[in-house]
Amino acid sequence: MSIIPTIDEKTAANSAKYYLKQFKGWQLVSLRVDENNPRATDQAQREHVKAMFKLQEWQNIIKAISKDDQASSIILDQRFIKQHSTKSTLAELAAKQHSITEGNFYHRQRKALLMAYNLIPSDQVKLVRCE
Repeated sequence: MSIIPTIDEKTAANSAKYYLKQFKGWQLVSLRVDENNPRATDQAQREHVKAMFKLQEWQNIIKAISKDDQASSIILDQRFIKQHSTKSTLAELAAKQHSITEGNFYHRQRKALLMAYNLIPSDQVKLVRCE
């Protein structure tokens, strides 16, 4: 019998926020090495491949959320991936025909973070290279 650990919503939302905000750092790591550079060290190549995988992981999370709730995916993308302000995120939502008031925005942002939390890979996930 296994016991599934529970986590409160505030901790889950903060965990998802922290995870999504790491995007910029991994994006910088991915830009350090050109994939076709023969002079790049093996370590640099491994970091580049890992960074590219992580960036794809974030994009897949946003795409998956977009299928269920487009407004939530816009909020996550604008606020945490692109790190835009609340005001510019609301403007982007309005441009995509989603009318959300500033008062309701934080509720929707928390909902979006909880959706993302359920899609974040856990630490037990191991990457295996198939050859």
